Amino acid sequence: MKTKEIQVQTFGCKLNHYDSLLIKKQLESLPSSPEKKIFVLNSCAVTSQAGKEIRKKAGKIKTSHPDSLVVLTGCGAQVETSLYEKTKAVDLVIGPSERGQLKQIIENHCSQKKPLQEKSKVFKSNIFKTQSIYSDFVFPDANRTRAFLKIQDGCDSFCSFCIIPFARGKSKSLPADFLAQSIHKLEAKDVQEVVLTGVHIGDYKNGDKGLDDLLVYLLEKTNIPRIRLTSLEPVEITDKLLAGFTDSRVCPHFHISLQSTNSKVLKSMKRRYSQKEVETAFQKIEKTVPKAFVGMDMVVGFPTESHKDFEESCHLLKHHYWTNIHVFPYSPREGTYSAFKYKALPQKEVNERAGQLRQLSRDRFSRELKKQIGTYKKTLLFKKDNRRGLSRDYWKIKMPPSFSNGEHDVFIQKVDETQTGLVGVYA
Repeated sequence: MKTKEIQVQTFGCKLNHYDSLLIKKQLESLPSSPEKKIFVLNSCAVTSQAGKEIRKKAGKIKTSHPDSLVVLTGCGAQVETSLYEKTKAVDLVIGPSERGQLKQIIENHCSQKKPLQEKSKVFKSNIFKTQSIYSDFVFPDANRTRAFLKIQDGCDSFCSFCIIPFARGKSKSLPADFLAQSIHKLEAKDVQEVVLTGVHIGDYKNGDKGLDDLLVYLLEKTNIPRIRLTSLEPVEITDKLLAGFTDSRVCPHFHISLQSTNSKVLKSMKRRYSQKEVETAFQKIEKTVPKAFVGMDMVVGFPTESHKDFEESCHLLKHHYWTNIHVFPYSPREGTYSAFKYKALPQKEVNERAGQLRQLSRDRFSRELKKQIGTYKKTLLFKKDNRRGLSRDYWKIKMPPSFSNGEHDVFIQKVDETQTGLVGVYA
C-alpha cells in the first residue's frame, strides 16, 4: 500500500490534540507515493453539534479530494458510530479501543483490490472492556516551549449530562515512572513546561497513589522548570495536593470543573460534591495559593436549575475568589441520562442566563487583569520565535523581541484590551 500524504485534523479538547500527536507518530511509517491522500479526523462527541460539524468537514474533504481516504476516529467513532457509518464521505470508522491498530487497519484497507463491504467499514469494540491506555511518548512541535503529557484517560463519574465515559471508557492511568521518563526526554529537548492532562486527572491512580502523590514524585524525579495541572473537581483540591503548590515549579493556576454551585443542581447532575465543597475549594485556594489564576467551567440552564438557583449561584460567585468562567449553555446530549430524564428549559431562558454569567465573568476578569499592572511575572514564550508568552499564573503576555527559550522576569506595563492580555518589558 502506497500513500502520498497524511493529514490529521483535531476536534475538541486538549487531550484530543495530544492523541493526534500519537496518531501522527503511529502513521509516520506508512510508505508514500503519489497515489492517495489520507485524512484522519480525530473527532469530538461532547455535543451533537460537534458531530454535525465533523460530518460536514468530511463531506468537504471528499468533494475536494474524491480519491482520498477519510478515516474517522476519536470519541465520535465510539458513540456516534452508526451516523458516521452512514456518512458516505467517511471510509473508515475506528473507535478509541482500536486506535492502537489504526496503522494496520489503514494498510489492510488500502491493500484491498476491491472496495471493502460496508460492514467492514467500522472497527470498534466494547470500550468498557478496554484496559490499556492509548499512549506513547511524543515530542511537541520543535518550536514550542510547552508540552502536554497524558497521564490518564477515561472517566468513572458518569455525570448525567456527559457522554464521555461512553466514548473513553473506564479511568486508566499511566505509571509514574513512565511519566517521569517522558519528562526527562522533554527536558533534553529544552521544553520548559509540562501540562499534565487527561479526561479526568483527579481519577489518576498508580497503585495506591493518587494525583497528589504523582505531583510530589514528578517534582522529586525531574527538573522541568514548570508543571501545570489541567481540570480538577472541587473535592480533588485537597490539602495534600495544595501542599505541592508550595513548590515554585508548580504553576499557580487552577482550572475547576465546577459545572454548578447549587447543591440541588449538582445532585441531579450526579456530581460528587455539594455547594459546601465548592466554597471550601475556593477558600483553600485563596488561603494556600493567594493570587492564583482560577478558571472554571460552568453549565447554565440545566433542566433542574430554577431561576432562584441561578441567582443564588451568581450571588455566591460574587463573594468568592476566582478569575474567569467558561460558560456552557446546557443542551441535551442524546445518550445521556439528563437528556432522557429531564425536559430542557426554554432556549431563550438558557441563553439569557449564559449571557448574564458571561458578563459576570468579563467584569471579574477585567478587574483581575488590571491588578497585574506594576507586577513582575516569570514568563515563558509560547514559541521560540515569537513575542507571545505565558506567565506561571496563566496570564498571556506580549513581550519584547527575544531569542531565548527560557523564562524571563517581565514587568507588566499595561493591559492590551484587544488581546485580553498584558504588555510587559524585561525587568
